[in-house]
Amino acid sequence: MISVITSGKGGAGKSTVSGGLGCALARRGRRVLLVDGDAGLRSLDVMLGIAGQAVYDIADVIAGNCPPSDAVYPSPICPNVFVMPAPVSLERLAQPEDMQKLCRGLANYYDEVIIDCPAGIGAGFETAVAGADRAFVVSTPDMVCARDAQILARLLREREIPARLVINRLRPTPILRGKMPDIDELIDTASLQLIGVLPEDEAVAVANAYGKPLPMDCLAARCFANIAARYLGEDVPLADLKKA
Repeated sequence: MISVITSGKGGAGKSTVSGGLGCALARRGRRVLLVDGDAGLRSLDVMLGIAGQAVYDIADVIAGNCPPSDAVYPSPICPNVFVMPAPVSLERLAQPEDMQKLCRGLANYYDEVIIDCPAGIGAGFETAVAGADRAFVVSTPDMVCARDAQILARLLREREIPARLVINRLRPTPILRGKMPDIDELIDTASLQLIGVLPEDEAVAVANAYGKPLPMDCLAARCFANIAARYLGEDVPLADLKKA
């Protein structure tokens, strides 16, 4: 299965969701390849601990400078997770047909291929979604980001790519006090079915900054595990906000 993680706004947490979901799936026995599609602004290499190893990237594979296997790096922080970095230059952005061909080929060697899409709806979006079987749209709990998610939802429907919503960086207390939109409002605005909610958790920021594993006892790790279960078709209820 080839999935793309996307968002309308930068900073919504696409790469965090890509890495966290990839690791959660790997812990369930899946062999996962994370493809960083964010040319010029790649981050998965740092988050997954391979920044010092990366020599080749997607652009090198497409240009024929190396075989795909040379641009795939095993993550030292999570067994069964592999990363193909994005090029450091935006000028080396892959074309949609190249990305589609590459990902279809890679899918023969991995249980899950997850593409980390650049924010917005430009050329990077078109390239990242070209080979996807399904999409996950990431939104923070604000109406501007949810409205952007609605635009992405429409574009994905036009391309016949089924999509689900991930709400990231949620803080239950302001919602319960009526100071922030509740989850139902965000879902209605985004016009997408929800697959999971991730809390605002300092452990995520620390792990990402230093390329370290997310502590398994933190709330975010448990939420990623639940999203991974739903990703694989299991029926897992959403947590109660008051308990969160």
